[in-house]
This record gives sequence, C-alpha cells and structure tokens, in this order.
Amino acid sequence: MERPIYKELKTDMELLAAALSQVRVRVETESELGVDIIVDYGGPVRIYTPEFVKIQDTYYSRAIHTFKATKA
Repeated sequence: MERPIYKELKTDMELLAAALSQVRVRVETESELGVDIIVDYGGPVRIYTPEFVKIQDTYYSRAIHTFKATKA
C-alpha cells in the first residue's frame, strides 16, 4: 500500500485553498530530537490568521506547528 504524499501549507494562499476545498489538514510539530510528531490528524481549516490556524475546535500556532494536506 502506498503512503500518501503530504504538502506543507505555509502561505495564506495555501491555507485559503485548503479551507475552500475542505481537505483534511494534519498538524505536526518538531520534537527536541528533530523528528516531526503528529499533534492532530486534523480536519478542514476553519479559520487562519497570521498567528494561528483553527482546525476543528482547536487553535494551533503557526510559529511552532506545521500544517500538511494530502496531495491529490
């Protein structure tokens, strides 16, 4: 079985496209050992600002989290 390929969402335009298309976005953070850890398997982007992204009912900091959507 092939593993899905994820695209990191960095810009406001990428987050807007993800919000409009309602794709599932997962949230990751980097551990002290430099390994990406999945914080939340996510859902669609509800709100985004320069500081935060809201997925489901939780706000995540853009400064410490990365957001990834499955590439189609």
